[in-house]
Amino acid sequence: MIKIIRFSLLLGLLILIVDSCNEPVINPKQDQPPQTFLTLFPDSIIAPGSTLKTIHWWGDDPDGFVVGFYFSFDSTIPVNQWTYTTKNDSTFLLTMNSTDTVFRFYVAAVDDKGLIDPTPASSLYPTINSPPSMSFVQGLDIPDTIFPVATFAFSASDPDGNNTLKKFYWSLNDTTHFKSFTVSQTVMTLTRDSGLVLNSSNVLYMKVQDNAGAYSPTVRMPRDSTKYFFVKNITSKILVIKDAPVNELNDLNNYLSSAMDTIHFDFLDIKYGSGKYIPKIVNPMFIATLKLFNIVMWFANRNGGGFPDNDPNLNLAQVSLPYYINSGGKVFWSSGFPNISIGQGNLFNFAQIDSIKTTCFIPLLLPNDTTFFWYNNLYPKLFINSNILIANTKGFFPSNGTNIIYKIYPRGNCTNDTINIGFENSAVNPNLMFLLMPIYYLNGNVENSKLFMRQLLINDFHYGSKK
Repeated sequence: MIKIIRFSLLLGLLILIVDSCNEPVINPKQDQPPQTFLTLFPDSIIAPGSTLKTIHWWGDDPDGFVVGFYFSFDSTIPVNQWTYTTKNDSTFLLTMNSTDTVFRFYVAAVDDKGLIDPTPASSLYPTINSPPSMSFVQGLDIPDTIFPVATFAFSASDPDGNNTLKKFYWSLNDTTHFKSFTVSQTVMTLTRDSGLVLNSSNVLYMKVQDNAGAYSPTVRMPRDSTKYFFVKNITSKILVIKDAPVNELNDLNNYLSSAMDTIHFDFLDIKYGSGKYIPKIVNPMFIATLKLFNIVMWFANRNGGGFPDNDPNLNLAQVSLPYYINSGGKVFWSSGFPNISIGQGNLFNFAQIDSIKTTCFIPLLLPNDTTFFWYNNLYPKLFINSNILIANTKGFFPSNGTNIIYKIYPRGNCTNDTINIGFENSAVNPNLMFLLMPIYYLNGNVENSKLFMRQLLINDFHYGSKK
């Protein structure tokens, strides 16, 4: 009897459950969107700071989980078009267009069902503009004496981001007449037309401006506030490059005063003071300086004497003379062979030389040696100075089409080989005379030295004419 009663109760309960499952659900619970939070409460008052901001946020979903976030600084854009990220923080560089600006940041969480927080979290971030800074590039200072071409290299930065830099400003010799140019340009060349004052001391002032209108402190070149750079005016169309060692400078000067006694020239001593007058920026400053002249005469040493510092400055010549010659300039090169054991024509990339003779050289030329002679009768015979010896003279193999001017008779270990030491790159209207021997040691006959210079400069290089 008891078992029958228990069975009846269980059967009734089962029927009740089945009936309840068939009844409709009233007001089912909807998916809830996530909520978003910032480390700062909305509209919290914080001190103005840098435009570089790191912002943190997080989200919470009551019936799922957060998969990402949308963020923006512009609430007018639909939320689903904001920037999306799965991270909980990011660093922003806020671009300012005024001295001080307040930015409002918005962020909305997204849950696993694609629901977006309808009330994004937001907060204010006041910022203050930091002024930019600029400086001249170290190691590229301008020499203290120059011809009227001056090249300056500089850089600038801004704590608010270098993309906020707007313009560079420069002024010569005062701080009241600044001119501007774009910040994409970090090298500037000034000339006489730019305002360089000739035969006078000059100074350059510069500063940079950012998008918010703030200026950097003004910097100057030269950096030392007590110094200036002197700008020499050009007084001739001939530039003499003095590349001779200090102990041979008197011989070079004596040669110039005798052989060019009626021909005026300007000069640049690139050996003096360990090269202090060589522009640190070769291209364009040094090349543009050469282009101020129609003719460049480059005089260097006889053979180095075992001291590399006495060698011709071939590095400077290689990166400047080809540009100068291609622009229409004319060059007379005269030097000994550099203090290296093997040399090829690429040492003199501005001259038409295939190679240098390395197996045959003249060990010694004495003052009374008359076997050095001229090959082209338009040029005079040259004689060694009475007070010097020339040792280890090398020759070269010229390229086709050159006009050989000077040779040395065979002797010593070169008994079967005449040595070429001088040529012009063309028999008609040449723009290069190359002599692989210092001509200031070939001044044994001063009248012939004068004839050489007149033939070269006036007849071949057309100095003083309009040709």
